[in-house]
Amino acid sequence: MADSWAANDCSVLYIEQRAHDNSGGEYMGFGLIERFDCLDWVSWVNRSVGADLPIYLVGVSMGAATVLMASDLCLPENVHGIIADCGYTSPHAIWKHVANNNLHIAYGVRGVIASEILRHKIQVGSNDFSTTEALKNTRIPVLLIHGTGDHFVPVEMTYENYLACGGPRRLLIVPGADHGMSYFTDPERYTAAVLAFWKDFDSWEGRNQA
Repeated sequence: MADSWAANDCSVLYIEQRAHDNSGGEYMGFGLIERFDCLDWVSWVNRSVGADLPIYLVGVSMGAATVLMASDLCLPENVHGIIADCGYTSPHAIWKHVANNNLHIAYGVRGVIASEILRHKIQVGSNDFSTTEALKNTRIPVLLIHGTGDHFVPVEMTYENYLACGGPRRLLIVPGADHGMSYFTDPERYTAAVLAFWKDFDSWEGRNQA
């Protein structure tokens, strides 16, 4: 996707989320705590280059869940939209799906234990917040993308997110695309959907007018 963004005159701030690669932090929060980091990232951009240009928060998989969960925070007015590719609805939901469908093990007691471990480490449980809760309370435009062949995050989760949106929403479903592969499966449709989203909302005057 980076080449497509560069070809369309975008400046991109790439983020390594908590406990990933060179980023700080001992624990990943599956979007539950990283959503607050979005405020810092946007503030840093605005301090560095000013707040005149529209900002779009973009993420894939856990990054998608992170930016969707951030949607109901008090984001600056120049955040004009969110683009979420194959995001899950909550850590609880994706853990349960993976346990039951990918690992073929019962989730029940394991899920309770996993959630309590998460709560102990980051002070929030796996089912304490979700993308759908955030989206119900936001007016920020959202573009949701998912492949029908996703074997990790089911496409039904993106449908749930789409139905929960309280503001303008767009949906791109890519037939046959596996997890995080929608752009590679159909780059022309993917790019066209993103460009149309920008065209619609680059000049957006604010969430109160949506």
